[in-house]
Amino acid sequence: MASTHDIQELDVSSILATQILTWIDDEEAEAKGVSDDFLVVHARDDFATIHGTTPYTHSSPGTPINMPWLGGVQTGRGAAMMIKRNINNVRRMTSHPTLPYYLTGAQDGSVRMFEWGHSQQIICFRSPGNSRVTRIRFNHQGNKFGIVDADGGLSLWQTNTSGTAPKPYLTLHCHNKTANDFVFVGSSSLIATAGLSTDNRNVCLWDTLVTPANSLVHAFCCHESGATVLLMASRQQLLITGGRKGWISVLELAPRRQRQSFLAHDSPVKALAVDPTEDCFISGSAEGNIKIWSLATQCPLYNFPNEHARQSLFRNLGTGVMQIEVGPANHIFSCGADGTMKMRVLPNRFSVANNNHNSDVKFII
Repeated sequence: MASTHDIQELDVSSILATQILTWIDDEEAEAKGVSDDFLVVHARDDFATIHGTTPYTHSSPGTPINMPWLGGVQTGRGAAMMIKRNINNVRRMTSHPTLPYYLTGAQDGSVRMFEWGHSQQIICFRSPGNSRVTRIRFNHQGNKFGIVDADGGLSLWQTNTSGTAPKPYLTLHCHNKTANDFVFVGSSSLIATAGLSTDNRNVCLWDTLVTPANSLVHAFCCHESGATVLLMASRQQLLITGGRKGWISVLELAPRRQRQSFLAHDSPVKALAVDPTEDCFISGSAEGNIKIWSLATQCPLYNFPNEHARQSLFRNLGTGVMQIEVGPANHIFSCGADGTMKMRVLPNRFSVANNNHNSDVKFII
């Protein structure tokens, strides 16, 4: 987890193993005729299934703390601090798909690789003094990774953990204003980028196996003010992209066309994630709201308002939801401008539309 001041490696296994419970306070318990100090009710019928499939060591729950100003109940069991790195202004991070490594991309343009639990960096792929890193990702196999930056450039490296810092094997200028996101498509020789170009070609497909002059495969003209974030649903061969005006577009790779576009938020879309089954996807906005959508119909399933809203008179200074990741057993992690990282446990089946209340368990770190 990165802030403007440092990077913290946290062990969250105890939180993921915590039982999913509903807690009732003294007054409510007394009203129900319960003589004990509190009443514990299992709120989830599928608790045994989820707890049994969570690949973490069993741990008893901590003492719950009622925190109404955060819109939920905190478990009282925090994440264990593993290591803290004094590196400022890291804006993006990504973890290797199989090995215990992760990459960081900073405001000063530097790109570094670390190993979990080790104090020294493994290698610096890009030195400070370059354009701000806006996204960093490994490909599915983990043998390549890439970044996009605020100058509209894309750079690709072979993953290397030894020797001196290698130069990127490919650089492309993808957008003439800025590049905000990218994804590897298929075998990773095809790459999709999202950004802002003066010709409105704000989502583009690139073939990295041909010369840079001929590498542009297709350009989607969408998001008039620029595409801010990009997501790949590989099973269905769909690109999902969000824009600065709160719109989300669903793009088909075969045939290459725009399937649907709809207004999802009242502010820029800052983060997207898809569940492993590709039944739904999650969006987060600059105002701090998180919404869950059906991928098949693009209908809203759940809405969590002000999940990461900065509590300030100057609300425009916040960036809202910064990142969303989907973990095992429907765990959804999110972080944002309010300085918290949160985890939600959502139902296996998203069958209730327009559910606008925070009925699911939420943990706050």
